[in-house]
Amino acid sequence: MVTLDRVKILTDKKHIKRLDANVTTIVMKNNKHIAIRYNQKKPYNLFINYSIEDSKCIIEFSAKVLQDRYPELINKNNIHDCFKNVNDLGFCEIDIDGIVNDSNSKLLSCDVTTDIDNVSMPDKLVIKACLMKHLNKYQVQKYGNSGHTITKMVKTKNRQIRLSIYDKGRELNKMANAQFLELLQDRNRMHANFNGKFRLEANVKTKIQIKQLFQVNDNNLLDVLNSSANPLLTLFDEVFILPDEPERQIQVKPDPLSLGKLSDVKNALLLEKCDFDMEKVDLVLKTSLSPNTNTRNYKAKLVKLMNTYHQPNQNIKMMKKFREQLSKCGNTDVRNNNIMGGSE
Repeated sequence: MVTLDRVKILTDKKHIKRLDANVTTIVMKNNKHIAIRYNQKKPYNLFINYSIEDSKCIIEFSAKVLQDRYPELINKNNIHDCFKNVNDLGFCEIDIDGIVNDSNSKLLSCDVTTDIDNVSMPDKLVIKACLMKHLNKYQVQKYGNSGHTITKMVKTKNRQIRLSIYDKGRELNKMANAQFLELLQDRNRMHANFNGKFRLEANVKTKIQIKQLFQVNDNNLLDVLNSSANPLLTLFDEVFILPDEPERQIQVKPDPLSLGKLSDVKNALLLEKCDFDMEKVDLVLKTSLSPNTNTRNYKAKLVKLMNTYHQPNQNIKMMKKFREQLSKCGNTDVRNNNIMGGSE
C-alpha cells in the first residue's frame, strides 16, 4: 500500500467552505488581492492557499496531522481522517468527500515513505559501496545526525532523485518536533513504534515522476493512493547496484590467532563468535561500546576484514536484505532500469 509522509494537493476552492480571517493572511500582488493563505510549521506543516483570481486551492500537509496515528503515514485508508483533523483545528471547514472524490483533485508532489525493520540501517560506507558505478551521478550527504541522503545531481527536475535513509526515532527527538510530541496522548508508544526501525523516504516533485513511479495514467489523488506500485523499490533499483554473488562460502577462513596485529586478532575473534553475521556484530557493538562512542569506525574495520574473506561482500549483503524488506512494502517487485528518464 502506498504510504506518504507529505502531500501537496491541487483542488477546486469550492470544497473550502470557510477560512477564519483571524488566522489567515491576504496575499497581495501589484496592489491586488490574489489569495487567502494559512501557513503553519509547528506542531506540523500545514499550508492552504485559496486563490481569489481563479477556482484553485492548494492544500499541503504532513502525515503528522494524524497525531498518534502518525506511524500509519498518509494512505488510502486514512486520507479522510487527515482532512478531518484539519477541520478539527477550527479555523476552516473543508468538504472532505468533495476533495477526495473529485477527479480534479491532483497530487502535485509528495514524500513517499516507508519504515524498515529487521535490517540494520546502512551507513555511508555501505551506501557508497553500492553506488560505485554511480558515484559521479550521486552525492551522499548527512541527514542531520540521523542518517544520509542520496541525491542525483542533474538539472532536469523530472530526473532528480533524492532518497533519505535515516533513524526516524532519533529524528523525532529533535527540538523541532517537541510541539508535535506534546500533542500525543502516548508519546512513549510513538517512540516504541520506531524502535529498531529506520526510514526510507523519497521526494517526488513533478507530475511526470508521480505518473511513472506510481504507474498511473494521471496524478489524480485517489489514483495515486490506490496504486499497487512500489515506487521506493523502483528508485532503490535505479540508484543502487547489487551484483550477484555466491550466498554460501565453503573456504576455510584463516585462524584469527595467525593474523599479525592484535587489533585484527580481536576483530577476527569477534566476527567468528558472531558467525560472520554483521547483524549480530551490530548488537555486540551497541551493548559493549559507550553510547558516546562512534561505532562506525569499529564497524568499518570489521567490514573491511570481513570482505578480505572469499565470501559475499557484507555491504552488498546488507543492502540486499534492505531491498528484500523493501520489496514487501508493495505489490511490485520488478526491476525497471532508468525509470526516471534516462541518463543525464
